[in-house]
Formats: sequence, structure tokens, C-alpha cells
Amino acid sequence: MTAVDDIRARLDIVDVAAAYVPDLRRAGKNFKARCPFHNEQTPSFVVFPDRQTWRCFGACATGGDVFSLVTRAENTDFAGALRLLAAQAGVRLEERRDRGAERDPLYAVNEAAQQFFKQSYNADRGAQARAYAESRRISEESAARFGIGYAPSTGAELLRSLGALGFAEEAVFGAGLALRNESGPARDMFRGRLMFPLRDEEGRIAGFAGRSLDGSNPKYINTQQTPVFDKGRLLYGLDAARDAISAEGEAVVVEGYMDVIAAHEHGGRNVVASMGTALTEAQVALLKARARRIVLALDADAAGQEATLHSVRTSWELVGSLAASSRKMDVLNRPDDIGSLRVALITGGKDPDELIRSDPAQWRRLIAGASPAAEFLMEAEAARIDLTSAQGKSALVERLLPVIYAVPNWADQERYFGRLAEMAGVSPSALEAAVGRMQGPLEARRRRPAPERKRVESVFAVAERDPLEERVLALLAQDEELLERAGEVDEETFVRPENRAVLSAVRHAGTIEGALAELDDDLADRLLGLSVEELPPSDRQRRAMEWEGCLRRLDERRLRELKAQEEAAFLSDSGMADSGAGGAAQADPDYAQSLNAQALEINERLRAIFAGDKA
Repeated sequence: MTAVDDIRARLDIVDVAAAYVPDLRRAGKNFKARCPFHNEQTPSFVVFPDRQTWRCFGACATGGDVFSLVTRAENTDFAGALRLLAAQAGVRLEERRDRGAERDPLYAVNEAAQQFFKQSYNADRGAQARAYAESRRISEESAARFGIGYAPSTGAELLRSLGALGFAEEAVFGAGLALRNESGPARDMFRGRLMFPLRDEEGRIAGFAGRSLDGSNPKYINTQQTPVFDKGRLLYGLDAARDAISAEGEAVVVEGYMDVIAAHEHGGRNVVASMGTALTEAQVALLKARARRIVLALDADAAGQEATLHSVRTSWELVGSLAASSRKMDVLNRPDDIGSLRVALITGGKDPDELIRSDPAQWRRLIAGASPAAEFLMEAEAARIDLTSAQGKSALVERLLPVIYAVPNWADQERYFGRLAEMAGVSPSALEAAVGRMQGPLEARRRRPAPERKRVESVFAVAERDPLEERVLALLAQDEELLERAGEVDEETFVRPENRAVLSAVRHAGTIEGALAELDDDLADRLLGLSVEELPPSDRQRRAMEWEGCLRRLDERRLRELKAQEEAAFLSDSGMADSGAGGAAQADPDYAQSLNAQALEINERLRAIFAGDKA
């Protein structure tokens, strides 16, 4: 039995709740009281002894088990609640001395490094860093509150300073603050950069981010992964924002450090940053522990539109999966978590910090009016697809049905389904017949394993890697002559969205260095990795043949997908005609003729590819 199970077996949630809710009274077989988490006159807080759960049916609209109750009441995390309840239940928790011994020195050396960076920032040599912060309109108060510092451009001054304080070199290397150099002396990891300490939710410094001040690339570099630093498990500013997030029930997620600082300066204390990447499961879990609503504030005019869409897709999937996981533990929790994800698009070519500083009222209106993520995904997917063709409409339906199925509220599902039908240019009944959906409310259908759902693959069910696409990118990154032929690659033949984003940046910039400057950290790391991937020795002619072969394979794969979509369109058309829903096949011979013509064209293109292979 685990410690959690042991605690649950020993403690009654009624007794635990009574310590935080003095007016808890029996109401039938349950217990009721005024909710301790918001002001109210009518009791809406209910404890269910038979389920060992609780729920607020008022403004909080949330609930959980004994651990979530203590987490919220004590404003702590799960580990804190576990310690409190273990002490109350008399359960001894296993001590993790080994892990603590490994982690604590890293926090200590990071704190010492932070003092060094702050002193350098305030000294004469920090003049350029202070001037940059002033140009970004960061106040002295904010610089102090967020611990902004400066890493001198000298080679190993931090390493020597920490050594003088008694820190062993191994601790400095282990914290990612210095790098060994096989061909020379060790050197500091950060040099000549504006420094941002990256804290965990408890306020401990886990790592650093450094911004270049001379325009060199990469613009930002982060601490390498260490036992205490994992970029995907932290949110910049959460230590400063967590109380506001809990109080407001809303978390606003931006991309950059400057965005967070600007928001906090102008009263947006519930703003955190994902540090330029799509949200991870760990980050979503940190937010859902405190917030009922998550708003992604994204730059609509960013160069990598694919990255923006990928960020929303990923967040939508993760919020939904965590909601499903929490519902397994809490049978009373309403399945509305995924509906709480919203998107605020910032237009006009401004970053969030620019908008916040120039028009804070507009920023607040933008966040308040954020669109449900499902609506954003529907509009964004429709904008990327040619809806004048049958295969485009088929592709749109395939991509958006899983999104609609994931919406928890059946009324919203019906509304979104109607919108999808409108986008596809058919009536809802015709679309329903085309995809073979069963009769009855969408909510009931969503919960049943209907046969038609097996044919509609999830938007998110994509292979983690695509060797063919990565091969093309590696060839571009390592061969200057092939880089000049980047325009030959059709972006639509790429399946992986992150690979499309990298390809788009390479084509737009024309150089690998320029592409690295355009991409966020994760995508830049992907391109860097491909640029050093070992390719077999090959002469110019063989390399060109490999390039052309890869493009043929990409084109073939794309054509086969289009062929499958054509077949689906024929089936849908036939289904509508047979069912009488629109009479598409018999009543619209031009449409059927168009499908035939497109199918023939695809077959001819496939035959041309096969002929090229034989030649």
C-alpha cells in the first residue's frame, strides 16, 4: 500500500474538512457548509462521506478528494498536503535523503550565482544591461523583484567567484553554470548577457536564462537540464503569480520573460510564461492545480504560425487528458476542464509586453474576451485548408471532429458541429449522414465507442518522429547547394507541424543562421540537432539523387493521402445519396464528375512518380 492509500484509509474527509469549515453540518447522508474558498450566504460546500469527496456548487465550481481539499485550504502543492495529512494520519513518509543531497547544493550554488549576477548588474560594468532594461521600460522595482542580473563577458569570472565562496567545481558544473572545455580551460556558461533567474513554484532558483545584449544568436540561452532544472516543468513567474491565480481562478500564459514582467507591472499578477514553447503536461498540471480557466495569449503575427497552432493543439490535448485523469479520481468533478482553455490573439504586430505597456486597457479587454480554444482551432484549421475542393472539406472534417468530440458540453458540441457543416458547405444532417454518426445527442455518442470514430483519427495522434522529413531538413542544414533548392519542397508534404515550422523558417531566412534566429528554443534545438546528424559520405551526384528521391517519397505520401480522402469523399457522397440527405451524388452530377477528375489526376501523378523511380 502506498502512503497515499494509507492516508486515505486512515482519515475521514469529514473530519479533515471540519478543521477548515467550522459550520459543517449534516444534511441527509452528506454534510454542508458555506464554502471556505469564497464569500457566500447560502451553503454550497458539500462533503460526501460515502465517496470521500467534496465539491463547491457555488462560485468555485470545483471539488476533489481530501488531498485537493488540503492543497487548496493550505495554499500548498500536493507534496505539502501529503506531508500535512501524513502527520495527521500518523503515516511515516519515506525520506529521500539521496535525492535531497543531490538537489540542495544545486539550489545553493544557483542562489550564490544570482547574487553575483545582481552585483554585476548594479556595478559599472552592468551599464549596458541596465540600459537595455531601461529601453524595455523595466522599472528598477521590477528588476529587483524579478532578480534581473548581468553575466560579465569575461571567460570564467563566475566560476572563480563561486570557488572563492567554497563551492566545488563539480557543483558549479552540475548546476549548468560553467562548461568544461577539452581544448582549454573551463568557462562560464553565460557571458555578456542579461540574466533572468528561473524559479520553481516555491521560489527556489532552478536555473537561468540569458539574453544577448549585442544582437548575437541565439537570442536566449537557458541552463542545460539538471537534477533541479527542467524547462518543461517550470513556468516563469509562477512563484510570483500563484496567489493571484488561486484568487482569480484564472492563469494567463504568455511566451516571454518581458511579457510577464510588463503584465505584473500593470496589475496582471496572474500572468506566467511558457518560455517560448508549447505547454507541457507538467506545466498544465501546475496551472490546473490553481486555475479554473487558462488563457493562452499568443502573437497572431508571429513568423511561425504553425508553432502557434501547434501550441494550442498541444495545450488542448493536455488539458483534456488531465481533466479525464482527474475525473477518474473525482466522480463529482464536472467534465468542463477542457472547455476552460481559451485563446487571446494579439494582432497589430505587437508583442504582449508592447501591448501591455502601450494600452493596458486593451490588454485587459483582450484577455477578458478570449475565445474558447475549440473555436480557435476550428477557424485556424479552416484557414489552412482549401475548402473549394472535396478533399479539403474531407480533411477539415477529419481534423475537427475529434476536437468537437472532446468538448464536454453537448449543447456546445451541437453548435460546433453545425459550424463545421457550414464550413464544409453542407447541411448538418448531410454531414451527419456522411460521417455515419449514430442518432441521439452528441454527448451520448461521444461516450460510446461508435464504429465511425475508428475511422476518424485524432488530430493529435501523429507519430512522434518522421525520419523522411528529418532527412530532408538534415540535407538542407548540411548542404549549401541543396539549401538553395529549399523552395522545391512543398510544405504541405510535411506531416509533422514542428518540421513544417522549421522548413518554413529555413525557406524564409535563406540561411541556417537566419532560421535559428527566427525559431523558438525547441525548434532551434531541432534544427541544430539535424545540422550535426551524421550523414553517410556521398559525392555531389549521389547527394542530389538522394534529395530528389526524398522529395518523390514525400510527394507520393501526400498523393496517397489525397487518394484516401477522395475515396472517403466518394463514400460520403454515396452515403448522402443513399440516405436521401441532400441527394448529393444523383442530384449533383457536376460534383461527382469533379471527384472523378481529381481522382484521375492523382492517379496520373502517382504513375509519373513510379515512372521516375524506374528511370
